[in-house]
Amino acid sequence: MKRNATFLTALAAFLIPVSVITFYYVTHKPFDSSFALAFSLNLWRILLAGSILALAGGIGNRILRPLPFHPLASLAMQAIFGLGLIALLILLIGSLLGVHRWVFALLLLGGLFLTRHSIRLWLEHWKTWKEIIQNGSTSERWICTLILLALSSPLWTALAPPIKYDALVYHLTLPQAYLSAGRITHLPWLMMSGYPQNAEMLYLLAMSLGGASAATVLGWSFALLGLSGLFGWLVNHWDSRTAWAGCAAVFAGSTLILSSGWGYVDWLGLLFGLACLISLDGFHKTSQSSYLWLAGAMAGMAIGTKYPFGTLALVGLSTIFFLSRRSLNLLPRRVLTFGLAATLFTLPWLMKNVLFTGNPVYPFFFPAAEMDEIRVSIYFEDEPYGDWQDVIFLPWRATIWGIEGGPGYAASIGPLLLGFGLLAWIGRHKLTPEQQQTLQLVSVFALAGWVVWAIGGRFTGYLLQTRMVYPLMPGFAALAAFGFRSASSLQLSTIRLQRVLSAMLLLVLAFTTVEVHLDLFKHSTPQAALGITNLQDYLAANTGWYQPAMEAIRSLPPGSRTLMIYEPRAFYCLPACKPDENLDRWRSNWMRYADFSAIRRQWQNEGFTHLLVFRLGVEFMKDNPDPKHPLPSLLALEAFLDTLPTFEDIGGVYQLYSLE
Repeated sequence: MKRNATFLTALAAFLIPVSVITFYYVTHKPFDSSFALAFSLNLWRILLAGSILALAGGIGNRILRPLPFHPLASLAMQAIFGLGLIALLILLIGSLLGVHRWVFALLLLGGLFLTRHSIRLWLEHWKTWKEIIQNGSTSERWICTLILLALSSPLWTALAPPIKYDALVYHLTLPQAYLSAGRITHLPWLMMSGYPQNAEMLYLLAMSLGGASAATVLGWSFALLGLSGLFGWLVNHWDSRTAWAGCAAVFAGSTLILSSGWGYVDWLGLLFGLACLISLDGFHKTSQSSYLWLAGAMAGMAIGTKYPFGTLALVGLSTIFFLSRRSLNLLPRRVLTFGLAATLFTLPWLMKNVLFTGNPVYPFFFPAAEMDEIRVSIYFEDEPYGDWQDVIFLPWRATIWGIEGGPGYAASIGPLLLGFGLLAWIGRHKLTPEQQQTLQLVSVFALAGWVVWAIGGRFTGYLLQTRMVYPLMPGFAALAAFGFRSASSLQLSTIRLQRVLSAMLLLVLAFTTVEVHLDLFKHSTPQAALGITNLQDYLAANTGWYQPAMEAIRSLPPGSRTLMIYEPRAFYCLPACKPDENLDRWRSNWMRYADFSAIRRQWQNEGFTHLLVFRLGVEFMKDNPDPKHPLPSLLALEAFLDTLPTFEDIGGVYQLYSLE
């Protein structure tokens, strides 16, 4: 009897709170269905990105192991190499078999199963972080905390709908178009389909299974991989305090932090640059040609991500020349090894262009497909930015005058790369022979990077942009790390510089963390990522009148096709629109026909029913002369538009016309 009473009491103690809690939340719902859906999708996208990264790590672990590096450097090298191979595999499958979600799902699941043992070994390396954090000093833990806190901001951005310019122009539009077409092929309406697309292939895999935000989350994970690899490589040569200083130098740049969540390709280029530098370091220490081949492969994968990342190959060759200065008889073989590996991993993209357009480097240099002589000539009318000071004082100007979205360098890289890097000359005589070798290698790598960057910037302002040299950032970071280490050993009167410099470093990281989080809340990104703010409201708040313009295109009658003039972002209106991807649509047509009626007939023959013009952009170019957009051409456009009936005026910013 007593046992029954005890049981009933326990049952009541369980059922009463369960019943009250259940009925309470029936009438007091903590969240609605949109939040639950968004939260579930976010978990899936993070899991999917992690699975792709794990597959890359497993592939790299099987092919490259064992690597005689620090565990974190090894896991980064293996995953970076695996990412490059997966990108080429997606290109092959998508071109031959087509782009199908079920094919990619089988590829991912099958790959995870087949490499499960290698993945387990690769994941074991991540446990090294626990030991590093436990053994780190208070200041080192603060550096780690601030970097991770700063990186949490772009993760929210990655989980929200994409809004950044280049992502909407082509980085995410290309995978979206391939999914729509069911195949990786030439896209006549988007010249960027001729660009090398290692990152876009990885985004295609993620997007096919988790939507656009899965692709941007995968891009964000590249920053975590870069942090691990850079720390592991630096700590292998110096101490953990020095390694954290090098990582802080990179992650003190707000653009470097924020861009990891934009769906851009720059962080993948940085990873290939890091892996190339580590490989060159391995070759410098051992003279084993396998490291030279691996460095060339990474340089080729960088070119396969973005043509301007070819600066990595040039810097790599310069470094090889320096390393071979005492054994010139070996130089031809070393250059050949590096060059053949780089060519091997660049070749698939060149072959793709030859097959589709006849021009291996489409859309550049030679007329082919939709890029005729007129469009090619317009493309190369870009002028260099700045003057001779952007050669001599390049690091200073890139650091001080480089502002995200600003003219010229167009990126904020933080003050630590330069501030600590300039101190790298201190205390060289106190280094071990191995450390001197590493410093020598890094110095040559960074100096060659400076020269290549400066020369490229004098040809075109495009190559002066800091994001074009992201693959060289690990070299600059290594110099900054050593500069911090060397200066920390000094004493100014009774003041130990180590504490002062550590305080400076933490202050800069704190400012960057605050800056990136203010940007986060300024754009109401967490609300969008969690489904609290709907897509239309989020886009309207962050892209202005672009969102109503895209809505106007989508609201046109079925069968309508809209040609856009001076608006290259087509992500939110495909397949009902054709973008002006190089902002040359009107000028090239005007130069070709010089007749309003002929231009209108040509567009009608191409199947366009409407014309969307970014009117505010036209006014801006009239007030700010640009060789690509001469005033007579803009005035001719206005005269042409006067002949068309205005279908809809969108805030005085965009105007939609009927071509029928």
